[in-house]
Amino acid sequence: MPILPKLPKFSRRFVLRSRPADLPDASNFDIVTVPLSAPSGEDLVVRVLIAALSPWQNQRLKDFKNYTNPFQIGELIDCDVLGQVIAGRAGGFEPGALVTGRLGWQELAIARPEQLSPVTDEFAEATWLTALSSPGLTAYCAMDLFGRPMPGRTLVVTSAAGAVGGYAVQLGKRAGMRVVGIAGGERKCAMVAKELGADACLDHTGPDLGMRLGAACPDGVDLVFDTLGGPVADTVFDHLAKYATVLIVGRTVSNNSAHPDQDPVNMRQLWAREATIQCFSRYSYPERWSSARARMMELCRAGEIRTNIQMVEGFEQTPTALRDMLLGKYTGKVLVRYANAAPSISGTTA
Repeated sequence: MPILPKLPKFSRRFVLRSRPADLPDASNFDIVTVPLSAPSGEDLVVRVLIAALSPWQNQRLKDFKNYTNPFQIGELIDCDVLGQVIAGRAGGFEPGALVTGRLGWQELAIARPEQLSPVTDEFAEATWLTALSSPGLTAYCAMDLFGRPMPGRTLVVTSAAGAVGGYAVQLGKRAGMRVVGIAGGERKCAMVAKELGADACLDHTGPDLGMRLGAACPDGVDLVFDTLGGPVADTVFDHLAKYATVLIVGRTVSNNSAHPDQDPVNMRQLWAREATIQCFSRYSYPERWSSARARMMELCRAGEIRTNIQMVEGFEQTPTALRDMLLGKYTGKVLVRYANAAPSISGTTA
């Protein structure tokens, strides 16, 4: 049984102070202290252990029309977290239980049972925020519903070293496809090829991407898994096979800009190759989450899925970690550790 600390009287959280013109930094956020009282009724107090960072957080810092509502000035910054219940009993949750939920950038959260999902010790803490959370479920649902990978065909994954793209690479390989990743920098490309198993990975910051992509995909690209958009995606479209499928799972270039009209789209080649364009957001398919998570669990148990994470230490480092992630300094999923789970009486982690 875990030895839980005394319930604090206050908690700290990050709220939006000002909207960034481009990439955020620490000046765009305030740390505010809020009072904390003992839970009542169905409320639970959850200590946030790890916060997950994602590109959509930057998109919500901007005040323009997008697929989700922007954060308001003074609002808590939202994100998925892994936490530990430290007070309250409701919905089958008791003090000491590990949980996941969208509780945001705060040290302690008041949550109701329906906001939380249970965590077991079968998988590592980080796995619950990666393969079994939004990154893994997004890749799985998109590929399962619309990608429909076929053995022997060619898949190109943009942002292949990213949290979602990395799983798309692995799922494509499991389906028997020839997989070519695109990432920024030699270090990321080496990781995609050596650790994730891509047949090739091309550095989009290097010269002549189009020529190198043509050499890597001599028969054309049958399936595109794109989370990036912009000139990189347009270059891929120049090499589509006839009747290719373009699966748009994100559009980081334009989603983070107030000028989406500046995001090029190579419609000439999309039309010429009679390509099918399918846009996908995991949040439109909540009925698929349970089955997708169950399947990803099976793959994790079998050791068939690798998870690449970057762990940043310290609550105060959250805004800087978000900026560094958006600048492309990390590979895989970026997590920020706020605290460790309370140890058990035997000295092991709960």
